[in-house]
Amino acid sequence: MKPLYRNLLWVGILIGGVVVSKYAHELILMAIYFTKEYFYWPLLATFKKTIFTPQFYLFLGAILLIERLFPANKNQKILSTSFFQDIIWFFVESIGQAFIISTYVAFLFNFYHQHLSFLTIQSTAQIPEWGRLIIGIVLLDFLYWLQHFINHKVQWLWFFHSIHHSQKEVNVFTDFRYHTLEYVMRNTIISIPFYILGIKLPTLIYFIVFQMWFTRFYHGNIKTNLGWLRYILVTPQSHRVHHSIERRHQDKNFGSILSIWDFIFGTQYRGYDEYPVTGIEDEHFPHETSKNIVNLIRTPLLQLIYPFRRIAKQVFKSKE
Repeated sequence: MKPLYRNLLWVGILIGGVVVSKYAHELILMAIYFTKEYFYWPLLATFKKTIFTPQFYLFLGAILLIERLFPANKNQKILSTSFFQDIIWFFVESIGQAFIISTYVAFLFNFYHQHLSFLTIQSTAQIPEWGRLIIGIVLLDFLYWLQHFINHKVQWLWFFHSIHHSQKEVNVFTDFRYHTLEYVMRNTIISIPFYILGIKLPTLIYFIVFQMWFTRFYHGNIKTNLGWLRYILVTPQSHRVHHSIERRHQDKNFGSILSIWDFIFGTQYRGYDEYPVTGIEDEHFPHETSKNIVNLIRTPLLQLIYPFRRIAKQVFKSKE
């Protein structure tokens, strides 16, 4: 390194040191405030609704018991490597959700009400509460179907969503295996129509709680198509088909709770007794390989990077 550049480097380091030392206290306080407001309190609120409640373990135990009694894949162990990996994803997802809700969703809410509030349909306030509740439930379920459909049809979004589909041994915790950025897409598509209609999501809290546990149920390794209910509800069998690695099953069964949207839009797979192998075709995907705690923590980080690698590869390939 030439003397001039070396001297400039030392001057830069010196100035940087002076700035940091002068504002160190303020920077530390800002870091503490940011951590508490956007990670700690939202994460604590999430855990208070999940692992800090007895019903979490009650419902979890019930689903694991059903998996034990009626397994779709009899060779799949309940406490498999994939199961423990998805438990790690539960914590990764909780952190990601807490951050997205406390930052992006709050920003989206404020932006809409400051700049787009003229889109709000005021007349919906005249609809009885029970009517708004029914509209909210149907709308919410349809929007989940819609964002799920889009995630499969837009290739770059699929790269993020494929993390969820990468699980070879679907289980109750697979419902937590999502890329953090997928929540940005989901919350955008779901929130804005509710703002326009003036329906508040908290009014649907009981349905949302039901939805959370029902989706965990049908992600389980469970052999049932729920009989005639399959024409109304998503089932463990129909959602296993959705996760299938076989091409004839792909881009089918997008429903979240209601299966009616798939029947209406022609995306329902009508083989109701098939329980295929699940996963994705990409042999380069960084799958979990052992129950070693270091590996279990490292693997989600590699999986979070995976979509960006796929996008970068596609971009550079197109420039050749």
